[in-house]
Amino acid sequence: MKRVLVLGGSAVTEPAVRALQAAGHEVQVYWSRAPMVADLPCSATLRAGVQSAEAIVDATHPFDETLRAISARLSPDVPRVRVGRGAWVPDAEDQWQQVDTLAQAVAALPSGARVFAASGRDSAEVLVHHDGPVFLRQLHRHDDPAPEGCTYVFGDGPFDAAQEAALFKELKIDVVLARNTGGKRAFPKIAAARLLGLPVVLIAQPGTGAVTLMSDTGALLAWVDHL
Repeated sequence: MKRVLVLGGSAVTEPAVRALQAAGHEVQVYWSRAPMVADLPCSATLRAGVQSAEAIVDATHPFDETLRAISARLSPDVPRVRVGRGAWVPDAEDQWQQVDTLAQAVAALPSGARVFAASGRDSAEVLVHHDGPVFLRQLHRHDDPAPEGCTYVFGDGPFDAAQEAALFKELKIDVVLARNTGGKRAFPKIAAARLLGLPVVLIAQPGTGAVTLMSDTGALLAWVDHL
C-alpha cells in the first residue's frame, strides 16, 4: 500500500482515485478549485497532502500549470506521474492553426472576426486585444461584467456537436479559439467547427517536462506498484 496524493481538477480525477482505492492504496485528493466529486477523500491543504505522500498523481486540468508548479516546488523528491488524455489530432478536412500561448492565439485571429472562445474564464483580459467581437464560454454562472468587446456565453454542459453548431450559427461565428485539452467531453465545439467548415485556433497543451504522461488507470497502477 502506498500513500498517494492525487492533484484533481479534470474528468480523469475520479477514475484514477477509484482505481487506486480499489488496489488498496491510501488516497487523498487536493482539488485545484471546488471539488468535482464530493465523496472523494480530500486533503485540507496542498502542503499537508504532499508532506504525507509517497507518490503524487497529477490529474489536474491540462492547463493548470499553477497547481502543478506549486506541488513540484513543495515536493521535488516525491515520485510523480501525470494522468490525462492525449491532445486532439486534426483530420484532413480540419482548418486548425496550433499555437503555444493565448497571446499567440489572439494574434492569429483574422482581423475583425467574430470569435467563439473556450479558453477559460480568466482569459478575457487577453482576448480583449482582438479587434472584433469575442464570445467567451463560461461553464459556471457569475455576475462579473465582461470586458468591452467580450460577451460571456453561459452554459453548464455537456454539449453536443449539433448544439454547438446551432450556437455558432446564432452568434455568426467566424473562427473558434480553444485550448487543446483532448478527451471526448470538450470535443463537440471542435466537431461543430468541422461540420460548419470554420477555422480553429488551438492552444497546445503545456509540456509535462520529465513527468511521464499516462492515459489509462492500468498503467497508473503498474507505476505505483513499482515504486
